[in-house]
Amino acid sequence: MKEGEIYEKAKGYFESESFPLPKSVFREFYSQLIKLSGFGLGGIFVLSGKKAGARAAVYLKKLLGENLTQDDTKTCIIAALQAYNQKVIEFNLEDNFALIKIDNSIFADGITSKKPVCLPLGGSLAGMMETFMGGSFEPKEIECKACGGQYCVFEIKRKS
Repeated sequence: MKEGEIYEKAKGYFESESFPLPKSVFREFYSQLIKLSGFGLGGIFVLSGKKAGARAAVYLKKLLGENLTQDDTKTCIIAALQAYNQKVIEFNLEDNFALIKIDNSIFADGITSKKPVCLPLGGSLAGMMETFMGGSFEPKEIECKACGGQYCVFEIKRKS
């Protein structure tokens, strides 16, 4: 299957499985959750994101075929991000590591925080990589717009 076809099918899946929610409503809801995250919700956000990302990747593997390459994985993840208006600035993907730089993260949009806030997004990226590439991956947001960064930047490393 060609890259353009993979991209369109993956993006179509995310667009058809989404529901409209005004950004201001989501922003208010999520900012309140972040205020509570000091009580140990960070791990729950990552785990929930991982499960959501894995579920999406399972569906895409059924749609696109089981034998997806690393480039196909990258195309699927980019399609997912762009379906939600997340602008991918940089995406380096290797067997054991990914560096993903995103502008317009819905989780950081309009929020000010001392800690990175895009935990569900990092988890989702890791969950997709686990399903597509096998193994276990851990996300870490190393820069966040909510903390004053220019972008939201994720390192996703394979656990040894």
